[in-house]
Amino acid sequence: AARDGRLAYLKYHWLLATVGSTGQLRYLDVSTGENVSDIRTRLGECDCMRASPYNAVVHLGHTNGTVTLWTPNMHEPVAKLLCHKGAVADLAIDRAGRYLATSGRDGTLKVWDVRTYRPLHSYRTPRPVTSMDVSDRGLLAAACGAAVQVFKDGLAARASAPYMTHRLPGREATVVRFCPYEDVLGVGHSRGYSSVLVPGAGEPNFDAFEANPFETRTQRREAEVVALLEKLPAETITLDPQQLGKVDRNQGERQREIQAANAARIADIKANRRAKRKTRGRSKASRRAAKKEGNIIDEKRQRRKAQLEAQEQAKTKKRTNRASGGAGAPPK
Repeated sequence: AARDGRLAYLKYHWLLATVGSTGQLRYLDVSTGENVSDIRTRLGECDCMRASPYNAVVHLGHTNGTVTLWTPNMHEPVAKLLCHKGAVADLAIDRAGRYLATSGRDGTLKVWDVRTYRPLHSYRTPRPVTSMDVSDRGLLAAACGAAVQVFKDGLAARASAPYMTHRLPGREATVVRFCPYEDVLGVGHSRGYSSVLVPGAGEPNFDAFEANPFETRTQRREAEVVALLEKLPAETITLDPQQLGKVDRNQGERQREIQAANAARIADIKANRRAKRKTRGRSKASRRAAKKEGNIIDEKRQRRKAQLEAQEQAKTKKRTNRASGGAGAPPK
């Protein structure tokens, strides 16, 4: 029977994203109870899911080592990355949406630049990482067996060693999550739950209009009503949310730019094209290429043709003048 294994909540869109054993990605509007989108990933069972806090794009990790990015308004992934040789174990995304951390069954932890989709650096852990999380200040926590490693400033640059390591003797760490606006890391393990103090993990300068950890019950009720009134539609989920506030240009202008770019690309391909060399046969690639080049009418060929026509006209005029001059001369 199919089951939903992973959940992700998009708070600005009031959407609940689920994925399970069948690889079916579903978006449910929790404010109305309506099923917004039902997407077949066609990549098998998925046990790894994380939503970007920057643009609400859902990231899925698959058993073939790829990570796919999804939006509810498209039935194909907007991006696809081959991250590991084995299955992807877990994902983590920073709050600004710039860096993506992936862990695989092959025992590697990699950091990717989401803006260019290129790997920045990788780490080797004692055991394969089963769970990861990124704090508000960019600290990366990884659960690897009976230990939890925390890397400080390990996203933009490669950290030479872990910032701190918390060991769990006789226990197996399964899930790690940072507490928002606090220097606390929650660790779920085989024997229960533990909390670890991680200095510098929480964001001390928070925006009370965005998220107030000290809000009262009345403020919380008002915030829920305001969030429901300001709910964003599912169609606004894109890779670049900055495009939503821009004015679309004229369609004709965009078509002309696309045609010019295609023409320049084709000209570049023709300029860098090399003819294949074959040693036998009448229909050599070089001869076929020469015939094709001979059929192309370019500026140089037209100029040469005009020059030959001018010379032929000059010769014809000269012969005509000679003939007319010989006919009008008196006989000797």
